[in-house]
Formats: sequence, structure tokens, C-alpha cells
Amino acid sequence: MTSTQQHSPFSIGVIAFVIGIGISIGYFQFVYLPTINAKPIIAPEILEPKTTTEIRIIAGAANPQQQDNFIPKLVEVELSVNNKVIWINEDIIGHSVTTDSDAIDKYTGRFDSLDTIGLVQPGQTFEFLFTQEGEFLYHCEPHPWMTGKVKVLKQKF
Repeated sequence: MTSTQQHSPFSIGVIAFVIGIGISIGYFQFVYLPTINAKPIIAPEILEPKTTTEIRIIAGAANPQQQDNFIPKLVEVELSVNNKVIWINEDIIGHSVTTDSDAIDKYTGRFDSLDTIGLVQPGQTFEFLFTQEGEFLYHCEPHPWMTGKVKVLKQKF
């Protein structure tokens, strides 16, 4: 006497579901995430510029009547030359360097000190490496009257 075993349609559905979930997780983990998180290929000269550019946040910068706060307010930098910008807080309170337009550098990320170090505390610095051309307006989040602009140009040969 031979017996035949009946498979319930429910158990086949469960097996198919588990296999589908496994394939989905594998795709997400090994294909989707690496593609989304991959940084673009940037020339080494841009990633390691010859010099840096400094912007000072001067003492008293938080005062709304103070005309000067970021010194200089406008900087022009060249890719591969001086495209690493460093803000130095010389004031007695914390400030931020926050993008006006939600600018995101394809290599470095969002142009915003609040996303990386928070407020730039007295005596601290905030560094940002610009890897693409453009004009980047910024302000201090706690003190929005404090504004500045970084203009990034191609290297002049």
C-alpha cells in the first residue's frame, strides 16, 4: 500500500512568501544599498586641494546690529586649489553654518554643520569640502541675520 501525501496550498504559499522575502532582503542589502550609498568618483586634486579657505565668525557676530559676522561674507574658491573651507568661531557663543537651499554635495553630503557637529562652539571649527561648482548661500540657524556665500568655480588653468 502506498500513501500519497497531500500538500496544502497554504504551505506552498508560505514557502513562496519566505523565498520572496529572502530575495527582497538580499536585493536590498547587496544591490540597492551599495548603489544608493556609493560616492561618486572625484578627482584626487579636488579631494585634496592645495590650500584651504578660512572664514572667521567674529566676536559679537550674534548681535543683529553687527554688520560683519562671517569674515569674509563672500568667498570664491576654485576646485583643486582651495575648495576646502574652514569656518573658525571666534565668538563667545555657538553658531551654525547652515545651507539656505538644502544644498547637498554629491561627495561630502549636506552643507550644514548641524548635520555633522551641531553648533560650532567657541574656539571650534567646521570644515566642508566642496566638490562641485555652484553658489552656496548659508546662514547661522540661531542667528538668521548672519549670512554668507561660497562661490565654487572650476580650476583656472
